[in-house]
Amino acid sequence: ENWLDYQSFIEKSLGEFSVAKETYFKAKTGWFSCRSACYLAAGRPVITQETGWSKFISTGNGLFAFSDQIEAIEAIQEVISNLEQHSRYAREIAEEFFDSRKVLDQMLEQI
Repeated sequence: ENWLDYQSFIEKSLGEFSVAKETYFKAKTGWFSCRSACYLAAGRPVITQETGWSKFISTGNGLFAFSDQIEAIEAIQEVISNLEQHSRYAREIAEEFFDSRKVLDQMLEQI
């Protein structure tokens, strides 16, 4: 039942803004939040701190990386001014990069 509350919270949100733990940011580990993936799957844009993940996942439409305050503000302004468009892109990113049918198939092929 708690997952329904969580899902409802995400679906009612305009999007997600998140800051990574300092360790992930400094080490550039490529860390990406599973919560952010949930927002994308719900068609909610995500603005999250760059940890190196943008080398693997498209940014600038539906999903934004930032490294400083100016980039964060610019991303927020862009999402707000084009929310419907970025919501569509968010869902497309989730389907391309987080769909279990694609991700698991690729993982199994490498084993």
